Amino acid sequence: MSGKARGVFGRLWGGKGSGEPAPDATETTEAGRTDDAQHTGVQDGDASERRAAQTVKPAAPADATLSESVPDGASAEPRADGAAVQPAEAPAATATGGWFSRLKQGLGKTSAKLSDGITGIFTRKKLEAATLEELEDVLIEADLGVGTAESIITALRKGRYEKDISADDVRSVLKTEVERVLAPVAKPLVIDPSRKPHVVLMVGVNGTGKTTTIGKLASQFRAEGKKVMLAAADTFRAAAIDQLGIWGERTGATVISGAVGGDAAGLVYDALARAREEGADVLLVDTAGRLQNKEGLMEELAKVVRVIRKLDPTAPHDVLLILDATTGQNAMSQVDVFRERAGVTGLVMTKLDGTARGGILVAISAKHALPVHAIGVGEGTDDLQPFDAGEFAQAIAGS
Repeated sequence: MSGKARGVFGRLWGGKGSGEPAPDATETTEAGRTDDAQHTGVQDGDASERRAAQTVKPAAPADATLSESVPDGASAEPRADGAAVQPAEAPAATATGGWFSRLKQGLGKTSAKLSDGITGIFTRKKLEAATLEELEDVLIEADLGVGTAESIITALRKGRYEKDISADDVRSVLKTEVERVLAPVAKPLVIDPSRKPHVVLMVGVNGTGKTTTIGKLASQFRAEGKKVMLAAADTFRAAAIDQLGIWGERTGATVISGAVGGDAAGLVYDALARAREEGADVLLVDTAGRLQNKEGLMEELAKVVRVIRKLDPTAPHDVLLILDATTGQNAMSQVDVFRERAGVTGLVMTKLDGTARGGILVAISAKHALPVHAIGVGEGTDDLQPFDAGEFAQAIAGS
C-alpha cells in the first residue's frame, strides 16, 4: 500500500466524514456525576444543566505528531504485571523508512527468532519427522499457537516429505499459512454515518495504550472531517484525564471529563447525551485499565455498557480491546475474558516496537476470529495503521 493511500485514512477506516472543519479551540467539560440507579430514563434530568464548560487554548493541527507521553508531573500507571509505567520521555524521531519497514522493525524479535530457528533446522537437512518436530517447537515458542503450527507442518508435508528443503522454502510456507489465518480478520474500523454518534468503547488492561490509541484515532477521524468527542472515563487516574485533554487540544476534539475518582458510568452517560445533542459523528470512550481477573473492575465495565444502552440500546457500536504486543501469551487470556465480559467486537494491537512478541496475534486470530482493525508501531499518529494481513505475514516470516 502506498504512503499516499495510507495518509488518506478515510479510505482505509471506512465511513464518511461529516465535512465540518476542525474548530479553533477545544472545549473540556466537567460532567456531573450520577450513579447507575439514577440512569433509569426518568430521573436523569437535563445533562446540560450539570456541566460547567471551560474553554482551553487553541488546538494544534489535527495531523501533528503526538507522543505516548503523559503530562509532566503525572503519576505512573500500573501495568498488568505489577510494574509501573513511568511517564514517557519526549518521543524520539519516527523510524526512517516507510510503513512496511517500520512494521518489520516492530516484528523484528519474533521474525529473528523464527528465522534463526528455521535456518538452524533446515541447513542441509531433509524434511523428516525429527525436523518437523523441531520446527513445530520453534513455531509454538514464537507464540503462533498450536493450531497454526500444525497447519504449517501439514502444508510442508505435502509433496516435500523426505526431500531436501531450504529455509527459504519453509519461510514461504510460513508466510502463506500466517496470511491464511489473518486475512479473514483484517477489517477496517467502519464508522456508520447514520449513527450520531457512533460510540466506540476502548477497553483493556493497564498500560496497553488505550488513551494514546484514542488520541491517534481522534486525530485521524478529525482529519477526515468528522466531529469527534472524547469521554475521559478513566476516572481513577488524573494522568489519564490530563492526557486525554491534551489529545483533545491537539486534535480539535471535544473532551468530556470530570473529577478524579468520580463515577465513570455517569460521566459516559453525560458524554453520550452531549454527543447526541451536538450531532457528533464519533464518541470515543476511554476506560480505566483493569486486570482481566478482577471481578469488581470487570463488573464496573459492564455497568458502563448498561448505562450507555439507556440512551442508545444499540450502543456501544464497537468495543475495541487494546492489546500490548509485548505481553505475549497473556494477551490470549485478556481476549478470553474481555470478550465474554465486555462484548469485545474488535482488536487493536499496540507497541510493535522491536521488543514485541507479535506472533500471539496469529494465535488469537485462529482461536477467536475477531476483527483486527489496526496495529501500532510507534509514537506518531501515522504509526497506527489499518491491519494488513499480507504485510504482517511477510514481516513475521522475514521474507
